[in-house]
Amino acid sequence: MRILLIWPSTPDAVLNETLSCCEPLPFEYLAGALRGNHDVFIHDARLDGDLAARANGMSPDLIGLAIPYTSALRSARALAREARHLWPGVPIVIGGHHPTVSREWLDGLPVDYIIVGEGCQALSHLAESVERGGSIEWVPGLAPFTRRNLSIAVPHVHSLDELPLPDRSISRAHRQQYFHSIYRPVALARFSAGCPYSCTFCILWRLTNRRYLTKRTDRIVTELQEIDVENVYVVDDEAFIQPARMTELADAIAAAGIRKKYHMYVRADTAINHPEVIERWAEIGLDSVLVGAESMNEEELLDYRKGAQVSDTRKAMELFHRLHVKVRANFIVRPEYGDVDFDRLLETVRLLEVDMPSFAVLTPLPGTVLFDERRAELISDNPDLFDCYHTLFHTELPLTRFYDRLASLLESAASRSAGSADVNPSVFYFSNGDAFQRMVRTIRSGPTLYGSRWQLSA
Repeated sequence: MRILLIWPSTPDAVLNETLSCCEPLPFEYLAGALRGNHDVFIHDARLDGDLAARANGMSPDLIGLAIPYTSALRSARALAREARHLWPGVPIVIGGHHPTVSREWLDGLPVDYIIVGEGCQALSHLAESVERGGSIEWVPGLAPFTRRNLSIAVPHVHSLDELPLPDRSISRAHRQQYFHSIYRPVALARFSAGCPYSCTFCILWRLTNRRYLTKRTDRIVTELQEIDVENVYVVDDEAFIQPARMTELADAIAAAGIRKKYHMYVRADTAINHPEVIERWAEIGLDSVLVGAESMNEEELLDYRKGAQVSDTRKAMELFHRLHVKVRANFIVRPEYGDVDFDRLLETVRLLEVDMPSFAVLTPLPGTVLFDERRAELISDNPDLFDCYHTLFHTELPLTRFYDRLASLLESAASRSAGSADVNPSVFYFSNGDAFQRMVRTIRSGPTLYGSRWQLSA
C-alpha cells in the first residue's frame, strides 16, 4: 500500500526552516520499518510547499502526520484538515514528540489514530491492518484517536538495536537542502537515546525512565557509511555518557576509514571527567559540541536539578578550545531577569569565549517536571509560545522590555568579531541572507502573541 508521511512547516516561528532545516529522521526510521512491504512517500512542507500539489500525483492508502514539537501544532492542524479535504476517507494517524508527551491541544483534529513513542512497530501494524481491512487489534503505542485522553501503553524499547536502520532514500530529493547552522548539507544520526540525569526543564530522561539506550557499534558504522554528506549532526540526548563505548566507536569509525565532521551533545562534567574520549573524537572529526551550560549561577543550576557545577563549564571550555573543537553553549534566560542579568549573560559569553552561543527562555515544555510543578502560573495556553523563545511566566521587566533585551542579547552576541559569518558565525543560529535579522524581529514582536486564547484562534 501507499503511505504518505507529512512533516509540518512553521514559517512564522522564531526558529524556522531558514535557520535550521534538518531531515525528518523519524520518518526515515518509519520507512526502514515499512521497507519491503509498503511504498513510503514523504511530504516535507518546509521544502515541498503546497500539499495540494501532491494530490495530483498520488492517492495514498494511509497518511501519517508528524507533530514533532508543541509549537508545530498550528501547522499540523492545518495540514490535517487539508489532507482530510484532499483525500476524504483515507485514514490519518498522528505521531511524534508532542502526542507522545502530551494530549494537550489535540481536540478537534480530523484524524483517526494516534501513535506514541517509537512508532515503527505500531505504524507497521496499523498499515497491515488497514491493508487487510476489518477490525484493528491494538498494540502498544497505537490507539484510536477517540481514546487519546486515556492511558496509551508506550512501547518499551530496551535497545536501539530493536529499531531498523533508517531508510534515507525517502529524503534523497532534498539531501543537499538539509542544514543546521554552519553544517550544509547535514545528515542526522542517533547513536543512543535517553539520559540518566533529571533536569526539570527537560523531558528526554522521562521518555526512557532515565535509562540509557544504545546502538551496537557495527550498526552505527554501517549507518555512517550510508551517509553521503560530510556533516553529521548526532542528535543523542547526551552522546558521551558511556566513555568506553564511545572510545570503541571512535576506533571503529577510524578503522572503517570514515571521515565526517560531527556536531554532538555533551555535558560539561562528562567531558572533563573523560577528556581522553573527547580527544579521541577530536582526532576523528568532532567539529563542535553543544554544551548545556544553562547558567553560571550555582543557585540556578540547583533549581534546574542539573547535577553539575559552574566550574565544570569553565573547565570544559578550556578542554574544547585546546582541542580546537567549537563550542555551542546554551544559556537559559529566566523570566525574572532584569537589565543587570541580561548584561551579565552577555559578559559571561565574552569571558568564556563561547564560539557560538545560543539562548533559550525558560520554558515549561509539556511533560517536564517544570510543566507539572508550575502549570498554574502559565500566562498563556497558546502552544505557539512553547518554542523556548517566549515566556510562559510573568516577567520582572515589562514584557516589551523583556523581549527587546532578549533580541538585543542575540544581536550583541552576533556582533562579536568572528570572521566570515557564513563560515564562522558568532551565534549558532545565524544562517544566510536576512534569516538572523528576521529571527531578531520576530523575538521583538513576541508580546503580540498573548492577545487571544488558543481555542479561539486555532
